[in-house]
Amino acid sequence: MSFFGLSDKGRYRAENQDSFAMGPVRDGVLAVVCDGMGGEAHGLLASEMAANRFFAFARAALEASEGEDAADILCQATDAANRKVYRCACQGEEYAGMGTTLVAGFWQSDTATFVNVGDSRAYRAAKDGIIQISHDHSRVQEMIDRGQITQSQGRNHPARKFITRAVGSERFVRCDVFTVPVREGDRFLLCSDGLTKALEDAELHRVLLAEDNAEAACGTLIREALESEARDNVTVVVIIPKKGGA
Repeated sequence: MSFFGLSDKGRYRAENQDSFAMGPVRDGVLAVVCDGMGGEAHGLLASEMAANRFFAFARAALEASEGEDAADILCQATDAANRKVYRCACQGEEYAGMGTTLVAGFWQSDTATFVNVGDSRAYRAAKDGIIQISHDHSRVQEMIDRGQITQSQGRNHPARKFITRAVGSERFVRCDVFTVPVREGDRFLLCSDGLTKALEDAELHRVLLAEDNAEAACGTLIREALESEARDNVTVVVIIPKKGGA
C-alpha cells in the first residue's frame, strides 16, 4: 500500500492553517486532513489539535479493537477532536470562531471507511471515473442539493466560503460516514478545499491515474494547484491500496 501527504500554504496566504496526520494502523492505513478557521494562529491551532487528537484516538482504538466497527471508531475520534477544539474555543474571546474542517479515512485490504465535517473532501479515482465520497457541509452545497445552482456554478459562487458544520464550533458535532469497497486499481485522495478550488475533478482524476506512487501523485497535485494560482492553503493525502494499473 502506497501512501503519502503534502501541504503548501499556496501562493497568497502568509500561513498554512491546514494540518494532516497519517500512518499505518493495524492491518491498514489511517489518515486525516483538517483545514482550520478562526483568524491568525487560531486556525492553525484548531487544525493541529483536531488532526492530532483524531489520529491519536483512532489509532489507539483501532489497535485495541476486537471486532468494533471502524465507522464507530472514526465517529468517536471525531467527537474527541471536537471536544478538544471546543474546550479551547471556550477559553476566551480571542478564540471565538475557532474551528476546523475534518476529513479522514481508514483503508483496509478490501474496505475504506471515511468521516467528514465541513468541506474538505475524500475522492476515489479509477479507470471508470472519479467520485467524491464525502458530502460538503456548506451553503453552496445546500443550494446545489436544492437545485438552485449547478455544481459548476458553485465553484465561483459568493457563498462558497461559508461552511455549515465544523469541528470545535459547537459542543457537539455530527459527522457523515461513508464505507466503500476497495477495488484493484483504485486511488484515494483526501484534500482541503484549496486543492478543489484550484483544480477541477477531471484534473484530479488525470493526475491520480497517471501515477502509481502516492508521493509522486501528491507532488504533482500540489505543483499543478500552485500553477493554477492556488489562493488558499493546499493539503493532499493520496492512498494507493494496491499497486498496479488503474
